[in-house]
Amino acid sequence: MTANIRSETFRSHRPVVMGERGMVVAGHPRASEAGVAMLRKGGNAMDAAVAAAATLAIAIPFMNGLGGDAIALHAGPNGDVTAINGSGPSPRSISVAALRKRGIISMPRRGPIPVTVPGVVAAWGEALEKFGSRSLMEVLEPAIALAEEGVGLDVSAVDFFNGDEYAELVGEFPALEAKFGKAGGRRLGERLKQPEAADTMRVLARQGWQSFYSGNLARQWLAEAQHQEVQIDLEDLAAHATSFEGALSMTWRGRRVHVAPPNSQGLALLAMLGLSEAQPAPAPSDGSDPLIDPVSYLARKKAAFGIRDSYCSDPRRIALPQDLLSPDRLKTLALEAAPAISLSGGGDTSTLVVVDAAGHAVSWVQSLFETFGSCVVCPSHGIVLHNRAMLESLDDNPLRGLRGGFRPFHTLCPALVTSDEGVELAIATPGDHGQPQSLFQVIRRHFEQGLDIQAAIEWPRLRHDQGRTVMLEARCPPDWDIPLTDAGFVVKRLESWSRMMGGVNAIRKCEGLLMGGADPRRSSYAIAE
Repeated sequence: MTANIRSETFRSHRPVVMGERGMVVAGHPRASEAGVAMLRKGGNAMDAAVAAAATLAIAIPFMNGLGGDAIALHAGPNGDVTAINGSGPSPRSISVAALRKRGIISMPRRGPIPVTVPGVVAAWGEALEKFGSRSLMEVLEPAIALAEEGVGLDVSAVDFFNGDEYAELVGEFPALEAKFGKAGGRRLGERLKQPEAADTMRVLARQGWQSFYSGNLARQWLAEAQHQEVQIDLEDLAAHATSFEGALSMTWRGRRVHVAPPNSQGLALLAMLGLSEAQPAPAPSDGSDPLIDPVSYLARKKAAFGIRDSYCSDPRRIALPQDLLSPDRLKTLALEAAPAISLSGGGDTSTLVVVDAAGHAVSWVQSLFETFGSCVVCPSHGIVLHNRAMLESLDDNPLRGLRGGFRPFHTLCPALVTSDEGVELAIATPGDHGQPQSLFQVIRRHFEQGLDIQAAIEWPRLRHDQGRTVMLEARCPPDWDIPLTDAGFVVKRLESWSRMMGGVNAIRKCEGLLMGGADPRRSSYAIAE
């Protein structure tokens, strides 16, 4: 199936990167280089994905790392899609009652309590064993070299390390400064070396990914974490496993859109797309935008996130109805307009997409959840632990109440679009609750508005998290403010290329040609094999 792709209606300032064999688009140029190098050595899409993912863990350590988690999708040449869930459960020993006895009545944002089992290392290793063709030792080589030599700080990293957020974090968690340097005064191109992370990866390369979860390495890094009151124990680590299951998918405009099933929030993307067909919004009457009416968009987003917050949890807690994404059910749910649960936080995530010459594709997302996650540092091993359980509540809520041994709700939202010809689009973005929103807008801009993939990524976006505030990039039509205000929203205009709108990485395959799009809002970069 082909699309009517045109670019004359919107000129992007980055080119569409094109190739005929393989391609990698990742959230940092060094990660894209590592992935493409693996393709050029004869590796497949998963080999390239894990090489790029491990390099991202070093290149953007405040967004992801060895102590984080991952959720991904893999597609074969025939379009069969597998979801890879590398998120870890809460410690088995943790309980709401025990925390309340300690005087903790709400989930802390940072520190040891919101730490869950870090699943990213297992996801690298197990995904490689299932779908890859190269050894973990080989695919970790670029990341190890980068950690030793040091990654040159780009503009995004310099802005972060010189910014208020990092200054506040190191003020509260001095171990971050000891590991990643002082706040302020950082220079473009300054090298950030991470020798302890390099040593940890060398152990993984020699002994296998399992060494992160059992044996000497596991005992050593866990001892450092437990010294800071992290409640994970060796049994939690040994019991962890990456899950491989069928993706959640729906038909949309003659294609299949695939996401990871719950505990991922991918369901929200499908619900938004489904509602856009089940209850099409009227065309904007003022001509301010050829596709999206902002008030109608927010009504559908509200309904879609209500669906998300009713079903996205550890699947042992609730089962998805088989007809959940049918047009009739979506219309009913839209009319009910279930209120979304108040969730906040997150957004510091890294992503990559890969397509190889044989037609295999990967959409990969990994994260510490928030900037430097929990801020709990295992200094001898270069590990910062994530804070994924921050979104759980300390009560008996059936979906969000903290429960030991259960995976928490997850914002990571990889996506693939397939047709009878195989994968047409691999796409992913950071942005916590903005992930399904950014993907929804880019997918529609491309397939419905007809923009090429780079132009679709660069088109200005809107975002709504919770409450009445709606965020618009400065480039959004000025005519949007009045109808939004009249509908009861408070408009917050952001900079023209706001990182709050994510950092979409995408590869479009059309008639054998690969076209890569990389978001200028972050450090995204596309390279063809």
